[in-house]
Amino acid sequence: MLLNKSAEIVTMLSGLPAETSIERFVTIGAYSLLRSCTIEPECIIGKHSILMEGSLVETHSILEAGSVLPPGRRIPSGELWAGNPAKFVRSLSHEEILEIPKLAVAINDLSRTHFSEFLPYSTVYWKLRR
Repeated sequence: MLLNKSAEIVTMLSGLPAETSIERFVTIGAYSLLRSCTIEPECIIGKHSILMEGSLVETHSILEAGSVLPPGRRIPSGELWAGNPAKFVRSLSHEEILEIPKLAVAINDLSRTHFSEFLPYSTVYWKLRR
């Protein structure tokens, strides 16, 4: 998997052998599943979304929460898609496009604020000691 600077991952990814590419200023919601796909810069992937093999999310695009992007499907730049299977909903406004990288930066800043709350090792042993 390729992760570029300012990419945010707040999900667990599947471990397929093929490459998953996530560019800069991308926000991926919790519990999303990415399988051998490409996400170009400045995109939002809503929580519980699934991107299947060979799917492509172009720059300045949004995939709504709970959506499934089928294998080989492409979301063109500047569009909002939703559903299962994901379909075109509407074009994004200029203001919405400008907010996408701001969201990624805000989530990055928030994660840095709370980073010290997590231990560098697992806490599973706590249950075993009881």
